[in-house]
Amino acid sequence: MDLLSNLPDRIHEILKEGAKKGDTRVAITDELGNDWSYARMISTVDRVATEMSELGIRAGDRVMIVCENSVAAIILMYAASQLDAWAVTTNARLSEREIALIEHDSQPRRVFYTSLVSPDADVHATNAAAETLHMSGIGEVKVGKMNESAAPEKVYEDAAKQVAVLIYTTGTTGRPKGVMLSHRNLLYVACRGQRMKTLFAEDVAWCVMPISHSYGLVLLQGLLFAGGRLKIMPRFDFEKTLDAVASGEVTILNAVPALLNRVIAHVEKNNLTMTPNSLRYVYSGTAPLDLSLRQKVENIFDVVLHNGYGLTETSPTISRTIYEKGTGEINIGTPIPGVTVKVVGANGNEVGQGESGELLVKGPNVMLGYYGQPELTRDVIDADGYLRTGDLVSLNEMGEITIQGRSKELIIRSGFNVYPQEVEAALNAHDAVLNAAVIGVPVEGNEEIIAFVELVPGGAVEPAELSAFIENTLAQYKRPQRIVVLPQLPMAPNGKIRKHELKKFAQQSPIED
Repeated sequence: MDLLSNLPDRIHEILKEGAKKGDTRVAITDELGNDWSYARMISTVDRVATEMSELGIRAGDRVMIVCENSVAAIILMYAASQLDAWAVTTNARLSEREIALIEHDSQPRRVFYTSLVSPDADVHATNAAAETLHMSGIGEVKVGKMNESAAPEKVYEDAAKQVAVLIYTTGTTGRPKGVMLSHRNLLYVACRGQRMKTLFAEDVAWCVMPISHSYGLVLLQGLLFAGGRLKIMPRFDFEKTLDAVASGEVTILNAVPALLNRVIAHVEKNNLTMTPNSLRYVYSGTAPLDLSLRQKVENIFDVVLHNGYGLTETSPTISRTIYEKGTGEINIGTPIPGVTVKVVGANGNEVGQGESGELLVKGPNVMLGYYGQPELTRDVIDADGYLRTGDLVSLNEMGEITIQGRSKELIIRSGFNVYPQEVEAALNAHDAVLNAAVIGVPVEGNEEIIAFVELVPGGAVEPAELSAFIENTLAQYKRPQRIVVLPQLPMAPNGKIRKHELKKFAQQSPIED
């Protein structure tokens, strides 16, 4: 299957691809319930791009968009694309400190805040003394001051070289990592559903995963490329989601495992019946899928639960399952066409079939690199173009990938990346804390973040106080579910904390907060 030929040059042209099925068809049902046709989306992007240019946005500039899911966020992202500016899509639920770190690293020309739909974005806008403007078609948007020192990056006609979106993931060094995704990266993955006939113009789905996250972005763009319709949901709502399923309105339900677990619990608690419906499948991503979750979802909705796998650095899709309903697989499928993978051992040599090793990935989905961090980029992308995923996997005789574990300490909480060192640094900032160690412990469909702290001699602090202390420093999904105070953290002779002992202790022993 060819996923590279006849692609548009820029991501905003995805709307024109969808419009080929009829430009009067509904592309977006916005957060207020208003329908936007493909033609209306295209014309609004044109007008907003002109207004952004009048605000000083140039080709090569970074445009930071602090947002929750909304038609305004989508329009602003595509308007930036039309100007050859980079969209720095940023979740409004991040803390003020996290927003500031991203702004400092990316040096945007201006910051746009979708303040009407997002109270959190409005707070950030107020803190930045942003000006309220009315932009064509999308209404009130708050806009930060011009960054006169922001220098534009080089612009490339080649879609494979021109950055479309800069998505930040906080790094273990304290500096956030800006993942540079090119237009070709994103278009290659966006076209997959339509060209592989897993998405159709008749499809309707909720846009519930944050579009500031690579998973939410690819779901948005994949459905628009196919000419389908997206219903925007800024924050997950049980009633609206399940009503849309029960009414037969939506044909695809996308969510992360943690959210699917919540859906199942809600359905069971309220004795709801979810069949018949018009779903063709339920789709999960960003976290490993366990068999019990898959079985529950398939029993409740009477359709197959598919699983996708990837990283922000791979735009994000690497593989997708081809399950049949009722089967027992929990692999993450085969690589999508055009993506090459290999599994290597600690010595860098490929391992045999069924053996565990680190997954390396090469293809048009692999990022251009980390913004302003060439050494870090070289650490993860080798001379042959293979990206080190940090995931330990095995391949079976069908080429299907099964995740065995993670070679790094990355925690995935509710579909978001959480780096322990960032959480540890926030806890260590408290005067009573001598050392902190953060681990992830698998729970059904998710990971629980547990922080172990050792206090300074004579120090005294309650876990609740520590939770309150980090509340304004970390986004909610990064905050530990449990904070445990220990007399002393286990240490190796070289002074490193033995996290594997803490993980074993957490898994084998009930922990009292």
